[in-house]
Amino acid sequence: MRSMLAISLVALLGLTSTACDSKSEAKPAESSPAKKDAKSGDAKGGEAKADAPAAASKLDLAKIGLKADAPAGATVGDGVMGAGVMVMGDNLVVSVEEASASAPKTIEEAKSEAEMYGPKNIKEEKLADGWLLTFENEGSMGKNYHVNARREIGGKAYSCTTMQSSPEQSANAVAFCKSLSK
Repeated sequence: MRSMLAISLVALLGLTSTACDSKSEAKPAESSPAKKDAKSGDAKGGEAKADAPAAASKLDLAKIGLKADAPAGATVGDGVMGAGVMVMGDNLVVSVEEASASAPKTIEEAKSEAEMYGPKNIKEEKLADGWLLTFENEGSMGKNYHVNARREIGGKAYSCTTMQSSPEQSANAVAFCKSLSK
C-alpha cells in the first residue's frame, strides 16, 4: 500500500512541478558530448531541436548508490517521504528506493496490489534481476499509466515506480527502471 501511495504522490508532483526548488540538492544529468559529422567534421547535436527528445545520459543516484539512463538535464532530489530518490526530467518522473518490507516481492504480489486500481492492459516482464509490471487505469483526471519494478542490484532490492499521464512518460520510466545499475 505504501508503494501505491508513493506512486500517487510521484504522479501529483510530476503533474504540478517541472523543476526542483532552490533548496533541493538536485543534480542534472551529464549530457553526452556532441558527435561529429563524418563528412564535414562539424559538431552535431549541440543544439537540440524543439521537437527532438533530449539525449540520454548516465545519472548518478548517489543517495542510493546506483546509476541510470535519463534524459539530459534530469535532476535527482529526495524521494517522497524522504525515502530514496525522485528523478525528474524531460517526460520522466520516477521514484527509486531500497525496497521496503511492504513493497511487492513478486510480480504476483504487484499484480494483486494493482487490482485496487481496476488495471487494464497489464504487461509483465521478467528481468534477469527482478521484474517489471505496467498497467493502465482510468481515474478522475483521465488515463493513468503505472510502472512498478523490483530489481536486485548488488545484493539489495530496489523499487522503481511511477504513475504518469501518457504512454511516452510510461515508456521513459520503463527504460529508466531497466537501466538501473551499480
